[in-house]
This record gives sequence, structure tokens and C-alpha cells, in this order.
Amino acid sequence: MSFDRAVSLARYNWPLYLTCFLGAAVGFTIWTIQLVPSPIRYLGFLGALVATWYAISSFVAFYVMFDRSDFLSGEWLTHCVEQSPQTCVQLSVCVEETTLPISKVFPSTDYIELDLFDKSFMTEPAIARAKQNSGDSPSIAAKPDALPLSDNTSEMTVVTLAAHEIRDASQREVLFRELSRITAPRGRLIVAEHLRNLSAAAAFGPGFFHFYPRSTWTTLAQKTELRIESEFDITPFFHVFVLRHA
Repeated sequence: MSFDRAVSLARYNWPLYLTCFLGAAVGFTIWTIQLVPSPIRYLGFLGALVATWYAISSFVAFYVMFDRSDFLSGEWLTHCVEQSPQTCVQLSVCVEETTLPISKVFPSTDYIELDLFDKSFMTEPAIARAKQNSGDSPSIAAKPDALPLSDNTSEMTVVTLAAHEIRDASQREVLFRELSRITAPRGRLIVAEHLRNLSAAAAFGPGFFHFYPRSTWTTLAQKTELRIESEFDITPFFHVFVLRHA
């Protein structure tokens, strides 16, 4: 049983864990002070429980997502296409926890990896810390509004845990139009994302607002003339959309 990736993700998100620790410490301290009025003592105790819960639940969620599940194996991609694609493009922020080993899953596929990370509009500090710790990558830097590929380049385009990092709705729409452009007419666009749902709320508390609800992605597909061919979950925290040209 390995917790390596969960530990890495906790380290990238250390300010949140420090906040939870301090909140729990303050709450439990207030609870133990008998001179404090009872209502405040109970609020302190409740706050300490909440802080402790989110520290533990988020770590467990990281473990379930990245150490326990087969998400990072990429083997589930074989169920999204009828046969091995001749060409494939993967877009991510190119850190270990967001990149699938597509060359191992489809060894005969002509594969290109694009790195969407841009600190000017990807404002999540944990991503920047993860990038600092990531090794060299054969990826090509890419902008959401100008992917460096020709039309119909990719039979299978995979976007892994990157689209929600683009916080501006118009930029996300531009990205999806670019994804549609580079994906072949009979190809597949596969988007793996976290959703803003009850599972995310239970595990991450207010942090679940960093994700978007399913309706955001379905609306985005409709706007960019894509249709959902299928969708499924990998654990309660990963949702996969398999899209085609409408």
C-alpha cells in the first residue's frame, strides 16, 4: 500500500493543511478553557472537528484518486475508443498527477504532449509548487487559444485535469474550440475532470468551488458543437466525458 502521491499532493497543498491544523488547535484550545462561555466553547469544538475532518478527508481523497485507483494507469482509455488511434494528443499541466502514460497504453500511436500551464492565468498555487518539483518533460508549451497543431491532427485528444485550471469562462470556450479543431471528424475528445458535487464537498469543503459542476462542461460541449458520446466516473472524484463532433 503506497501513499506516495497522496503525500506529494498534501505537500503541494501545505497551506491548506497548516490552516486546518491551526484551526483545530485553536478550536480544541477554546474547548478546554472553562472560563469561556459554553456557546463559544461548543463552537470552538465544532470548528476543530470540521478542520480535522477536512484535513483527513482530503488526504483520503488524494489517496483514493491517485494511489488507489487506476486513473493514472490510463488503461481506461482503451474503453473510450474502438481501436488504437493512429494519432493522439494529450493536454495537461504536465505534472505526474495529471499526465497519463499514453505511449504505454497505445505503443503504436503517434503521440504528442502539450503543456497548458501558464502562471499568468492558472492561479492555483499548488499547481505552481507541483511544477517546480516536476522533472523534465517532452511536452510542448501551448496556449489555450492557439494550440500548435494543424486541423484534424488527432484521432484521440485527451485533456486531463487541466481545463478547470483555466478560470475564465471565455478562455475555456476558446480552448474547447481549439480542441474541436485539432480533433479529427471521427475522432474522440476525452476530458477527465473533477466535478463540483457532493463527493468533492465532503472531501474538500469550500475547496470544491475550485471545480465546476457537470452542467458547465455539458454546456461548453454544446457551445462548441460537440456531443457527449458517453461519460463515466473513476472513483467519486474523477468524471470522464467522451466527446465527438456533433
